[in-house]
Amino acid sequence: MLRLTDISHEYKQGGSKISVLSNLQLNISNVNNLGVIGPSGSGKTTLLNIIGLVESPKNGKILINDLDCNLMKPEEKTIFRRDNIGFIFQNNQLLEDFNVLENIALPLILNGVSLKKSIKEAEKFLKLLNLENRKNFKPGLLSGGEQQRIAVARALIKKPFILLADEPTGSLDTKTSEDVFNFMIQIAKKNNTICIIATHNMSLISRLDSCYKIEEGKLIEHN
Repeated sequence: MLRLTDISHEYKQGGSKISVLSNLQLNISNVNNLGVIGPSGSGKTTLLNIIGLVESPKNGKILINDLDCNLMKPEEKTIFRRDNIGFIFQNNQLLEDFNVLENIALPLILNGVSLKKSIKEAEKFLKLLNLENRKNFKPGLLSGGEQQRIAVARALIKKPFILLADEPTGSLDTKTSEDVFNFMIQIAKKNNTICIIATHNMSLISRLDSCYKIEEGKLIEHN
């Protein structure tokens, strides 16, 4: 369960305050995946950061599985985020010092899983992606689509409760976008992960369980 109640947030710009989110509400209990749309600057990334406990809202309450995240100390948020939340970014943010296999395995290693088991799980994902022959490659040697599929695998390998994807297909062509999207939704559904995707890609949005648009700082159901 994920519940946002009366979430408001603002940024300072010069001597002014700019409101981004205003008394926003969201309640997810039995939905596997949902999309968030809205023009650039509407607050999509801010919303994902708040759900992911990267930013704290100015006002409002965040409940994840009945845990009041507002009461968590910074170090508690870090541990909770590490154990329960996966992130996918438009620019993938893979680590160039590590090869493909190590990039995918890293979240498990950081969670205390043995190196042997972490590598074994990462190899399973590479097989699903049909990228076993790339396992020793550094990310810079991969195509954009391959890099993003590796980023999706890295985010999902720890079976997070929530997956937050910020324009995950924004820099990809249509066919590659479909491949990345299908893999992401397939694995998230299999693991019963709540998948929240901020995107401008309306053809992908139409295939999600539900969709919301950010208007004037609030989430409006979009049909």
